Amino acid sequence: MKAAARIAIFYLFFGFLWIYFSDYAISLFFQSAEDTREIQSFKGWGFVALSAFVIYVLLVRELKNQKKVLSEKFESDQLFQVILERIEDAVIVFNLDTWKIDFLSEQVSRLFDLKTKEIIANPQLLIDRVFEADRARMSHIWMNQLKENHTGLLYRIQMSDGKIKWALEHRLFIPSKDGSPNKAVAVISDMTSYMENQTKLEQSLKENETLLTEVHHRVKNNLAVIISFLQLQVYSSPRETADILEQSIVRIKAIALVHEKLYSGKNLSGLSSVDYITSLVENIKLMYMRADISIELDIQKMEFNIIDAIPMGLMITEMLTNSFRHAFKVAKPDARIQIEFIVGENHQFELKYRDNGIGFPEGFDYHKAETIGLSVIFSLSSQLNGKEVSCISSPNQGVFYHFSFSPKKMNSKSNSSL
Repeated sequence: MKAAARIAIFYLFFGFLWIYFSDYAISLFFQSAEDTREIQSFKGWGFVALSAFVIYVLLVRELKNQKKVLSEKFESDQLFQVILERIEDAVIVFNLDTWKIDFLSEQVSRLFDLKTKEIIANPQLLIDRVFEADRARMSHIWMNQLKENHTGLLYRIQMSDGKIKWALEHRLFIPSKDGSPNKAVAVISDMTSYMENQTKLEQSLKENETLLTEVHHRVKNNLAVIISFLQLQVYSSPRETADILEQSIVRIKAIALVHEKLYSGKNLSGLSSVDYITSLVENIKLMYMRADISIELDIQKMEFNIIDAIPMGLMITEMLTNSFRHAFKVAKPDARIQIEFIVGENHQFELKYRDNGIGFPEGFDYHKAETIGLSVIFSLSSQLNGKEVSCISSPNQGVFYHFSFSPKKMNSKSNSSL
């Protein structure tokens, strides 16, 4: 239409100029009526010949432009066709006005195990191929929600031999423009290999979790056997040796408790600070049978991994052991131990431990002390990337330990108090 309008306008303008200027020229050069009639005939034939030539030139120019546009469109359509044929995804273009398939890539035939001609003739075959459990859901979307966009539609396709394939579909609604039909475009990916690998990976992960659980269980059982042997040695050893063996038993129990909590819990990579420290304190108190001592716990929640849970447990074990064995040798009505575990920001946390026992002797320098218990406490603190904030004690005033930690292998979950 635009080309025809341009030619018509040009013809109208050319005709107006020709008539006006040619008549004016004739009036200047020819005076007689006979000469004017004769030249008017030649003028008419000249106008026809010249206008025909001009229209020819214009038509050739417009046809060349149209040919170029059609050629570019053809190349674009060919490129689009090649892309759709070579990509791995299946593509379906559905005409919502005629309710017929406008385009069907070859991948659709392979994915649904149907011939292209059969699908075009009867699109219902695609729905029939969908696995029975997914059919109602997909049929509702395909039949009733074609004018909506859908992403991530995962469903199963059942082949004629019973084999199951997984498909992931993205559906796009394209509204009409300038009278063109509404279209729905479906891009379907074959997810069978991915889903099979995912299933194998989940199965392998489950097997690994089972094996890891068994490892923790066996380690705990082996440590229990060692504890049993040490307890037998306690019964037949002198008092001094028995005391040393009992301290070793307490330490081994602290390690065994970590493995017990890991295999009995849902998370094999870590354990709750609340659960672990509470159980540890109860076990040590029960072993020493010190019901006369009140233990107050204020433990904020954090997830320990096995690498850091053991040294933390051993630190608390040494402090409790020292309190039970030395701080409260003489019964005290208000005997009390307080343990506070504070979780801060950026994986920082603190451990505060105090008792109201007899405390360190006058002039005692705990930094130079040769006792194993104190050496273990400060050594384990360094292992956890911790630093001593304070260690305060005086005769009959108890002892107070305060450590601050910034470990690299701790993941804080929350700061909810026990």
